[in-house]
Amino acid sequence: MVEDKCLAIDPCEEHPCYGNDEGSLNLVQCILKSAWLEVADQRISVKKPNGIIIQALELFIGELPADDVPSVSRDDAIRVRDEAKALGGPSIGGGLLHKALHKSLHKSLHKSLHKSLHKSLATGASGYAAGSGLDWPTIEVPWRELTRLYGCRDRHKWHSFTSPFMPPPPPVRQRLAETEVLKGLQSRLREPENAYRRERIRIEATNDLTAYMLPLGANVTSPASATAVMFQTILWLGSLIGLLYKERFNAPRPHMLDPTLEPYIPVPAYSSYPSNHAFQSFLIAEVFARAVPEHPGAEALYYSAREVARNREWAGLHVRSDTDAGETLARLCAPMFEQILEDQIRDVRAEWLEE
Repeated sequence: MVEDKCLAIDPCEEHPCYGNDEGSLNLVQCILKSAWLEVADQRISVKKPNGIIIQALELFIGELPADDVPSVSRDDAIRVRDEAKALGGPSIGGGLLHKALHKSLHKSLHKSLHKSLHKSLATGASGYAAGSGLDWPTIEVPWRELTRLYGCRDRHKWHSFTSPFMPPPPPVRQRLAETEVLKGLQSRLREPENAYRRERIRIEATNDLTAYMLPLGANVTSPASATAVMFQTILWLGSLIGLLYKERFNAPRPHMLDPTLEPYIPVPAYSSYPSNHAFQSFLIAEVFARAVPEHPGAEALYYSAREVARNREWAGLHVRSDTDAGETLARLCAPMFEQILEDQIRDVRAEWLEE
């Protein structure tokens, strides 16, 4: 499948592979030395500057003895070269080049890149969706930090914050008035210029780390593994604390207060106050600011945390008082998390400051 000057490898189609021919491997190496990967829709492509295909084929033909009759023959290579010259570029859909490249790339590229990119590319979004394909480190149950969390419960009383530190939700009448704001956001969310926000809402619903990592400068080339692990741990422990307060206050979701609201994404089964996404997001920002106050991206991380929290309002899942309560709870818990995560904070500082 060749489009313009890109050789596209369809990740969903199986192709026959040639034998372990050294010339074929040299062909692939020559092309890739002057090529780069390009992803569009559900295609992974190898894009080349003009002339590289023909140069590679000339080299490959020169390496084949005249009497060579392998599965990739000298005549095949000459034919493909002549076709490429005649068309000013590659025109070899299922021929030599496609198969040689597929042979080299299939196991590593198809099974790693396609696995990580397919979910985000399938959404059809650009920009932010591509970021969601980044393969951030994941964690198992953080037993050490979980033990520390419950070990300091009586000292920090994180399970029993009360007013004025952690106030209860506003009266139902006030919360109902807050839903009027959500109706306006609901209407605006459908507009074309908010396609980017719609995609963010879908991605952030999965607790994807991209919104927190990119403001710090972490990307696919420098994924900041220690930071990602710490953020995953915060999400894990924060969820437990947030659910405890949700159960205590048992505040109804906005669409239960006003059935005319139409949430943009499925509504979680647990109650509304405080917003767990707001709590976890601000907790990540608070802890990182304490861990690496020297980092220039700390302020941007706060901004991103607020955007994640506000997007839950755009989605119709929370009113503003839910968001504010999540931010309040994050500030109450941040000093305790600084102690619980002291080992991880040491690794994070070393990662950014090379201490």
